[in-house]
Amino acid sequence: MRIPILALSCLFTVACAHAPSSAPTAAGEKTADLPPIEAPAAPMAGWKQAKRASALMYEEKYAEALALYEQIRSKGNADPNAAYSAACAASLLGKRQEALDWLSHAVQSGFRDEARMKKDEDLAPLRDDPAFITLAERMPTLPEPHPYSNEELKRLFTEDQADRQGPFPSKEAWKKISARDAQRRHRVQELLAQGALKEGADFLAAGFIFQHGNTLEDYALARRMGAEAAKRGHPSGLWLAAAAWDRWLMNADRPQRFGTQYKIDPADKAMKLHPVDPSVTDEERARWGFPPLAEIPSVMRMP
Repeated sequence: MRIPILALSCLFTVACAHAPSSAPTAAGEKTADLPPIEAPAAPMAGWKQAKRASALMYEEKYAEALALYEQIRSKGNADPNAAYSAACAASLLGKRQEALDWLSHAVQSGFRDEARMKKDEDLAPLRDDPAFITLAERMPTLPEPHPYSNEELKRLFTEDQADRQGPFPSKEAWKKISARDAQRRHRVQELLAQGALKEGADFLAAGFIFQHGNTLEDYALARRMGAEAAKRGHPSGLWLAAAAWDRWLMNADRPQRFGTQYKIDPADKAMKLHPVDPSVTDEERARWGFPPLAEIPSVMRMP
């Protein structure tokens, strides 16, 4: 399974983690406008090459993608999803040992999705290898690369993600998911009010739960949670803050800034890029870990 171009991976390095004088809360969130914020962290070294490599994977140019992954590793890129994608590329090229080396590197960098690794058809040639089996057995015993301080929030995020796995749900199933989403948002609001969020992973989980809301207030809060996650050292916080900002703008009928949001075109049912603000420069996108606008697909290519 290759990593989608717009997935939460292949992105970032983080600035030094630090706690602000006061953690953000849900109270008083403004929605008449969403004021600009500076990028709360720096993109990970080699992020541009990682994005190009991801695009090459979709074009089935595995050798070219693998060469780029080698480059980004030499630059110090520690994104486990990029390493995992490199393992897929090597496996598809028949480079068994190289694929196993990349897979081991992905796990050392924090990759923990054992189920995905076992089911991924790109890695099928490796499944009977003792090194693959040993690696899969070790993964559940390894520590989380970005631990939570709040186990309830971890559970809520796991449930949020589980509701979004597999085929697109039916209309009736989606109603049930939406009801569960509302319950999760309500509980996270309570946890925020209690000051129960401490680590970057806590804020990232809260941000995704609000990102799956349905109001401008939800998306504004998701942006704040993502920014806080990035400040506290989580490598995915930068992407979430930008994507939530784009989602707020899209739902306010305004052009987005970074190019993360797509809408279904009723005419041909294709997922097409929501209009992007022409005043946002490519330099600004780069500060948030996004490629130039010309390199962002106008139609989403599905895995």
